[in-house]
Amino acid sequence: MVEKFRGVALHKLENEEAKVDAVLSALKSSQFVHLACHGRHDGREPLKSHLVLADGELDLARILAEDLDSAEFAFLSACQTASWDLGIPNESPHLAGGFVAAGFKSVIGTLWSIADEDAPEVVQEVYEGMQVKGGLDITLAAEGLDRAVRKMRASGVPAHRWVPFIHVGV
Repeated sequence: MVEKFRGVALHKLENEEAKVDAVLSALKSSQFVHLACHGRHDGREPLKSHLVLADGELDLARILAEDLDSAEFAFLSACQTASWDLGIPNESPHLAGGFVAAGFKSVIGTLWSIADEDAPEVVQEVYEGMQVKGGLDITLAAEGLDRAVRKMRASGVPAHRWVPFIHVGV
């Protein structure tokens, strides 16, 4: 299904369409990727950290094995996509960092589980902040995320709900 987000063509994979091979194919051919699914961090074996898709898991090792030439921006709207092992904080890879290593220039992820009601507000603020004439500017992602988090703070949302959202990359 293709939709328009103010000048940006989107290819949507929903429910049973969001299978590992289909998502990998989309990662290889898309500049912008938004993944709204479950994520799991594996502190013992970080390369097994994964996104939960319709037919299985897409793990960090498989993402790192891909050559993502078209990649620009990924929003990983899933829990634990930027979690790491506290025992080895300087060495533990996570999904968001893996997306950068695989070719994405800018990635938003989460340090821990997020509240379902928070993600849509953050997503809207980020994408609205990235909009420029004719598309999205990835260099505005961090600024958009900052605005979203500041709005949450100002409205009294507890810190454990706004702190987990982070930006990695440009």
